[in-house]
Amino acid sequence: MSTRAVFVLAILGCIWGASFLFIKVIVEETSPFTLVAGRLTLGALPLLFIVALRRPAVVARRSIIPKTAVLAVFASALPFLMISWGEQHIDSGIAAVLNSTSPLWTALLGAVFLPHEPLGGRALAGIAIGFGGVLILTGPDITHIADSSMMGQLAVVGAALCYAAALVFARAKLAEEDPVMVTALQLLIGMLIMWPIAFAAARGTPDINVSVKAWLAWLTLGVLGTGLASIGYYWLIANVGVLTSSVTYIPPIIGLALGALVLQEPIGVNVVAGAAIIILGVAVLTGRLEFVTRTMRGQQRQGER
Repeated sequence: MSTRAVFVLAILGCIWGASFLFIKVIVEETSPFTLVAGRLTLGALPLLFIVALRRPAVVARRSIIPKTAVLAVFASALPFLMISWGEQHIDSGIAAVLNSTSPLWTALLGAVFLPHEPLGGRALAGIAIGFGGVLILTGPDITHIADSSMMGQLAVVGAALCYAAALVFARAKLAEEDPVMVTALQLLIGMLIMWPIAFAAARGTPDINVSVKAWLAWLTLGVLGTGLASIGYYWLIANVGVLTSSVTYIPPIIGLALGALVLQEPIGVNVVAGAAIIILGVAVLTGRLEFVTRTMRGQQRQGER
């Protein structure tokens, strides 16, 4: 990868990793429904502005609106809400780690719904390792499924499943569409869905009277983490291809570190071990471990010469 691609990859991973900290800060002062409605609004605005600038070159067809509405629910509104609700009951670092299981779910759903993406032996091994890491991370909570902590963890894992379902759907139905246009419409529709829900949940006006700290977190989460980050993600896909999957390994590390440093969240042995095993499982699944091994062997041979 070029220096620019490495820089974009690192910034993107850090932004997404920090998003879990921002969510934790905001959800302590307002409801998950209001948080998500505001996040989608702040994320949609910069993308809609970019789309408006590109309007002569890219025009959305009406036929993509129903498909984009599916993404608005399963790639935005629902997973954002599940993560926000979950972080009321679990640490932000744990949420960051559990969310990184999305590639595992994507592989499983892709094998079921996309005939050209069957599961091989390596993929199955990666999935087994990754979900083994989830079991280690959850620890004793797995035996108390009704506890708020376990429910919060399940909510975040459910969000990862939603992301995976949305990705599989987008591959099958929206692969040929302009990604910036699709994302802008996705966030706009999600915003239009969530504000009525936020008003209904508040039984009146949603509470946006939060502290300056929460507002700064909200702006960063919406504009950077939800809106502009998607542009960087699609730029990486266009310029470096499959290596974009490397971004998967950064958010859980950043999320755990920021949770510990900023919010003084404890990091137990089971959290560290579970996170490491989940990341290992994703690495095996995506072939990154094999890629690294081949690279190291190649460097060793060059050194021997």
